[in-house]
Amino acid sequence: MPNSHPSAALPDVAPVLDLLIPGLKSALQKQLVGIYLYGSLIAGDFDAGISDIDLVVVLKEELDDRRFQDLQQLHARIIDAHPQWLDRLELAYISQAGLRDFRQRASTIGIISPGEAFHRLQAGRDWLISWRQLREDGIALHGPGIETLLGPISTDEYLAAVKEHIGAYRDFLQSETSKRDLSYVVLTVARGVYTVRHRRAASKRIAAEWAKRCFPKWSGLIDKAWIWRQYPPCDGIAEEQILARAAACVADMLSQVNAGTSRKRQ
Repeated sequence: MPNSHPSAALPDVAPVLDLLIPGLKSALQKQLVGIYLYGSLIAGDFDAGISDIDLVVVLKEELDDRRFQDLQQLHARIIDAHPQWLDRLELAYISQAGLRDFRQRASTIGIISPGEAFHRLQAGRDWLISWRQLREDGIALHGPGIETLLGPISTDEYLAAVKEHIGAYRDFLQSETSKRDLSYVVLTVARGVYTVRHRRAASKRIAAEWAKRCFPKWSGLIDKAWIWRQYPPCDGIAEEQILARAAACVADMLSQVNAGTSRKRQ
């Protein structure tokens, strides 16, 4: 891959993309419109051994059964060749019309993501946060620039979607929540609150450090959430010992989501 590519400095990323991109071209052929890399690898927030590779694959039409099965086999071959990427590939397959008209109607997309096997679902306005990130930061690995396929998404529209998204986590933490999921919820809410308060997104690390300063009562818990992101069993603390504090932390952060712009900016 060219040295200017974001994965050039990450030796473990380039080999899987070098196998995946030609595989997508072969499996999809004339149905393929474009392949777009976005997410932590582009935002400079990528953690080796933890972060996912995020790709959106735009098609001329929605996935039919044959191509769905071909892609399922491709994903399996990729993981057989690179087992360290098991549960760390996040690919969304959407039609050109579905991406263009996502506000007006839902369309069927194919999705493989951490914790979920390859499947199809309906995606519409509920994908606005992902499409905003794709529109702002996405890099074409194949095909035209993403701005030719996806129109602008305003900051106000984006922030409203972020508020709705993180608000859904208020009652998410339950007795069966794992440390890894607990970590995800705490850090996602912290990042969402940062985004709303500053009217711009930030990396997980920047948002976590800001949240520790803005919510000092929860700084220790946020530190634990960061550690559990990679090493959930490391400290011998059981989920039930921390669950109530995590739920209180999330509720506290969410209660501030509509507060004025923070004085503590990065």
